[in-house]
Amino acid sequence: MEEAKYFYCIIPASKKESFGYVGMNNSEVYAIPYKDVAAVVSNSPIRDYELTEENLERHEKVINQIMEKQTVVPVEFGTTIKNEKILRSLIAKVYNPVKECLGLVDNKVELGVKGILRNDVFFTDQIKRKECLSDILTSLNIVAKQTVPGDLFSERLILNASFLVDKGDIDVFSEKVTELQQKYPMLKLLYSGPWPPYNFIYIKIGPRGLEVTKKG
Repeated sequence: MEEAKYFYCIIPASKKESFGYVGMNNSEVYAIPYKDVAAVVSNSPIRDYELTEENLERHEKVINQIMEKQTVVPVEFGTTIKNEKILRSLIAKVYNPVKECLGLVDNKVELGVKGILRNDVFFTDQIKRKECLSDILTSLNIVAKQTVPGDLFSERLILNASFLVDKGDIDVFSEKVTELQQKYPMLKLLYSGPWPPYNFIYIKIGPRGLEVTKKG
């Protein structure tokens, strides 16, 4: 009996390829091509994967490894498809939006920046707070291609955003963050990445099969 396929991401590829035994349950990760795109999967029993730190880390590690050499459209954690035939059929139905997404994020990565007020700072002037935020975003958006804001889940958090940046511009973006940290010492700028473009595009299973979501 054919095993199900645990689904990590879609990449631009037209031939089968192995990425090593780095998948869920230490299974082989490999590409299943459809035309000029390919699903990156590993064999898996049909099951609900619990959202544990270990499972999520394994899922993300695979995508991060692929991203080092390929453009990726990430797939939602825990996505398991019954067999290869069904997987190919699902990809065929979303082929055009997948191609569009691969074009949007080609040779790009996601970088995250959070701006947190230091403990001894009270930024009560809302106008100055907005001016500070606007200046930071304007500076970073000179380099970034797109920006997606995140939730401000704390009163001391004045910035939480993800930026889509060309791989060749990562150093320039990093320098901008360093300059802004020096300009605004009352803030602690937390900088993360590079990541796959989770906050800009992703694929999940919905009522009609695979659904491709774009943000930004």
